Amino acid sequence: MPTTIEIGGHAPFGFSAAHTGLHDGQFEPLHGHSFTVTLRLHGRGLDAAGMLVDFHLVKKALAEIIAPLRRRTLMPAQPPGGTCTVEDGQVVITCGGKCYSLPEQDVALLPVPNTTTEALAAYLLEQLLPHLHGEPALRRVELVLAEAPDTCATVVADLPPEAGQ
Repeated sequence: MPTTIEIGGHAPFGFSAAHTGLHDGQFEPLHGHSFTVTLRLHGRGLDAAGMLVDFHLVKKALAEIIAPLRRRTLMPAQPPGGTCTVEDGQVVITCGGKCYSLPEQDVALLPVPNTTTEALAAYLLEQLLPHLHGEPALRRVELVLAEAPDTCATVVADLPPEAGQ
């Protein structure tokens, strides 16, 4: 029987962070969001204990993945058309007509081309997928990242049956 479980939607699966998206080679104004992560796990069949997956393990992995983003400025490590360097404890990012210099400990440099909600959602799901290996009943994972009550991005990964075994 198909089963879906949902994890997240509020603390500890939310985080506040600043970011600036790139639009046509220019950074938009630096601003922040209170992001919320919701995870939906779809599968077929339950284990001997009646579970699709152990909630505790998934919650722990999701919280660990979110933690480095909490209360940071999220920036692309290699902004298209720009530069990013770390000098004397400062992250210096330039693109278009803007240059940001921020304390290194306050920045999360991410392997994304842009810190849009869509790119951040994909990054989070990529970080989570290795934690879901060995879960043979899982077939699909959806991660929803909301940046506001009326705006979110959903990314989906289908898991082949042999990947979880």
